[in-house]
Amino acid sequence: MPTIKDVAKLANVSISTVSYALSGNRKISDETRERVLEAAKVLDYKPSGIARSLKMKKNNIIAVVVNEFSGPIYPEIIRGISEATKKNNYEVIIAECFHSKTNITRVLSQRFVDGAIILASNINNSMVEELAGEGFPIVVLDREVKGDHVTSILIDNDHISYEVVAYFNGLGYQDIGFLSGPKDSYDNNTRYEGFKRGIKDFELNFQSKWYLKSNFTEEGGCLTMTKFIQEVPSQEWPRAFFVSNDEMALGALKALCEQGIEVPEQIALIGFDDIKLCEYVTPKLSTVRRPCYDLGVMAANSLITKLNGEKTSKVITLSSELIIRETCHKVV
Repeated sequence: MPTIKDVAKLANVSISTVSYALSGNRKISDETRERVLEAAKVLDYKPSGIARSLKMKKNNIIAVVVNEFSGPIYPEIIRGISEATKKNNYEVIIAECFHSKTNITRVLSQRFVDGAIILASNINNSMVEELAGEGFPIVVLDREVKGDHVTSILIDNDHISYEVVAYFNGLGYQDIGFLSGPKDSYDNNTRYEGFKRGIKDFELNFQSKWYLKSNFTEEGGCLTMTKFIQEVPSQEWPRAFFVSNDEMALGALKALCEQGIEVPEQIALIGFDDIKLCEYVTPKLSTVRRPCYDLGVMAANSLITKLNGEKTSKVITLSSELIIRETCHKVV
């Protein structure tokens, strides 16, 4: 069964242009409208009656799209979204999106909901730009997407990562490594940029072999740190690691303990996110507190502001906080 995306591809236009053409919107040229109508005819595309009715009026439903339901940072973000939407008489549908070409993107393209908050990295930037349109705003978290109808909610990754390095420096750590998440992660890359700035400004030591690559999971952090400890002589280890998220940091902490490495006496750790487990491991994990609840509230309020026809900032950045516990201390 052909979709609106298929029509857009055949006509070589955006999904929103197809919507304009099929609804009779005068914002597009007659030539473009004819091209879209011809593509729809060729494909025998018939817009959903439900979708058409939803386009005519708001139904006060917002979609929240995540990569998967599991994940320690999602609950607080979704709680913030839920509480903000309830205050504004909106309901929330939460959906998983495993890859970009799914029924979820079809639902969004046919406007079964009023707008969307997208946490799923599987829906890439170009798809977000294509899905967003007049009357259908989108808010994305943890990345910056251009577009008149897209708002990006970010955290101060670069700045707070610089502050982590400054804190390490103040404690007397000179040799610092970085445990990285996926290279295609906006959060990871901006954290690494702040880390590198700090290393340079404070004239600290950072070697390429101290840049460890993993996948944002506890298992990945454990395997990566275990391999490093086993393959690199102890006299070549850094005195501390900044880890790009807490799940990897907890995995790294487990690996160090299993290998008989004392934390923070031999290697110190600071993670990122401040998930609940940080307080329940031994030693308790020092980390950066991501403002998850506030991110959810801001995302919902920004989307509803746009739905009300009011202007909102295209990029909003929230501050994070360094939380010191037991995995780093002053170097004696």
